[in-house]
Amino acid sequence: MTFLHPQDGRPVFALPWEGVIIFGTTDVDHQSSLQSDPSISGNEFEYLLKALQHVFPGQELISRDVMTTFSGLRPVVYTGKADPSRESREHVIWDEAGLLTVSGGKLTTFRLMARDALIAVRHRIGELRFEQETPLLDVIPPHVEALLAETTIPPAHRLRLLGRYGLQSAQIVAPGRLADLEFIPETPYLWAELRHAAHAEGVVHLDDLLLRRIRLGILCPNGGLDLIDHIRAIAQPELGWDENRWQAEVEAYTCLWRESYCLA
Repeated sequence: MTFLHPQDGRPVFALPWEGVIIFGTTDVDHQSSLQSDPSISGNEFEYLLKALQHVFPGQELISRDVMTTFSGLRPVVYTGKADPSRESREHVIWDEAGLLTVSGGKLTTFRLMARDALIAVRHRIGELRFEQETPLLDVIPPHVEALLAETTIPPAHRLRLLGRYGLQSAQIVAPGRLADLEFIPETPYLWAELRHAAHAEGVVHLDDLLLRRIRLGILCPNGGLDLIDHIRAIAQPELGWDENRWQAEVEAYTCLWRESYCLA
């Protein structure tokens, strides 16, 4: 749903995502250091909550109904305007010494941005096929779908796995660990996805795993820390971290989540 905020008429959005509802957005200048994740301010929180209370009075929403908050930075291409909000939302791509940088753009043009980025790098990944400047994905072989169909995973979630992981879906469910095919509480994810992310998705820190690979830090109560023992049993061996490293990562993640994602 989208509607105009009763306070200032600014468009706001309520979007279903991964079993929860995301509501936003605000648009304020970011004045802090970029060395840590940005966080929502108290004024922004009250602004958004008032909109929900106004449009959905029957829900009787209060602050404790909000599980997590998060913020992002909107990069805009500077063209000389004094007010960043007045800058163009066009995107720009730089290919510099093997590093492809995409800046600018907006949510509603993400497909165009992704296509342009793939076009820019196709000389480096020649296996990717295009038709009229549109990238073509490989067809998922029937045996991959058949393998998923043999599991206890519900059909809708099998489709989600195929859409997210493609051919790798077979690798995620193939090891045969029945416990890994159970759902992580409060999420649409399987424990097998957590194992795969820890093993194969370039995790450097625990916040990479829990905020940017498998979004337990956003979808689970207390940022997933209530599940940390189970997370540890699966992820620590895959990551190859010793006890000291694991404890340091948990402490750093806890501080980050409380500073940038938790309601004070």
